[in-house]
Amino acid sequence: MREEDLKRAILEAWSKRLGFSSDRFFLGTYFFFPDESKRGKGGIEQLSFERQTVILYDPLLEDVFKSIETQDENPGDYLADLIRDSFLLLKKTSIKYLNPSNYVPFYPPTEFSVRRLNQGDRTAFYRFRNQCTREDLAEGFVELDHVAVFGALYEDEIVAVSSIIVWDEIADIGIITMPDFRELGLGKALGSRASEWAVINKKLIQYRHNVLNYGSLKVSRALGFREYIVDQEYSYKG
Repeated sequence: MREEDLKRAILEAWSKRLGFSSDRFFLGTYFFFPDESKRGKGGIEQLSFERQTVILYDPLLEDVFKSIETQDENPGDYLADLIRDSFLLLKKTSIKYLNPSNYVPFYPPTEFSVRRLNQGDRTAFYRFRNQCTREDLAEGFVELDHVAVFGALYEDEIVAVSSIIVWDEIADIGIITMPDFRELGLGKALGSRASEWAVINKKLIQYRHNVLNYGSLKVSRALGFREYIVDQEYSYKG
């Protein structure tokens, strides 16, 4: 796929996800939307694309952002000042995509096997989850009922899992590896299998990770993912 075609497909998918026309998204620069899921929490989310910036805000902060929308020139300057002075950064997430043309398969070490999981693996899967930290589960977000789930097994024990959530045209990949089995290439092997599924099913291949998660950063680079969006979450401090 050509790079410009991938960028266009990403913007079209996100304009659909955010609920407005792709033509408007392509031509605009700054977009401000109230987000009911944030109501009463005093939070905002800033999605930074190559040229577009989207702000999803607590509806109770509407007056704050309406004042920026009315600016005729350089709304980005007003936005930067507002965020610096009135908001506290909580989390920064890198949102990356893999060009199908750059897909390269990775395989696990010989003592491990990678295969698709199903409901017959339920007991082993939840035994795996019980050994993961709360932070790992929040970051990786893998579930047995996701559209496609792959596991890395050592003997009969699941030691790493990748699962896929589908958002219309986007296949979002999550990966968790148990601490004792990291640095063995299992994340790459699972990410490769999940990416292969997305390629076959003609989905945009998406991988998200906290920018502070060095392990996920290494996996994404090895698989050929590139950053196209930065997602920053803030809380309002007044």
